[in-house]
Amino acid sequence: MLLAGVAVYRAWPLLFPEVVMSATLDPRCNLRAGACSSRLGEGREVRFGIEPRDIPLIRPLTLRVEARGFDVQGVEVDFSGVDMNMGFNRPRLTRQGDGAYTGTATLPVCVRDVMQWEARVLLRTGAGLVSVPYQFLTAGPGAQLPAG
Repeated sequence: MLLAGVAVYRAWPLLFPEVVMSATLDPRCNLRAGACSSRLGEGREVRFGIEPRDIPLIRPLTLRVEARGFDVQGVEVDFSGVDMNMGFNRPRLTRQGDGAYTGTATLPVCVRDVMQWEARVLLRTGAGLVSVPYQFLTAGPGAQLPAG
């Protein structure tokens, strides 16, 4: 029991990092149409994109984050199901220079034909963690996304 308590205590900051700034979700963002930008005021901006744009399941996805106006020390993207727990999926991206970070991720197949996801871009800065959410849909094999 004590060992389990210590494990939870040590894992807590990884699973639930303290956020010092959080952007609001932009409902106009469509990652299938291209990268989306979120402005956080005072010249700060985060741009996030996923390739291929059809966002297939169980195939490697290329992630790109560009951050402007932040002292970024690291970037991760936390993928989670909006209304279904899909497990821990938080790849760490690699610095490419000039505020850009890239990496790869793979989304698992869900029992639902259409799944709504949230990709939360997490910027580790000198001031703390900055969180910027983006949402998108995926379709399982043979399923169609809703029109619109």
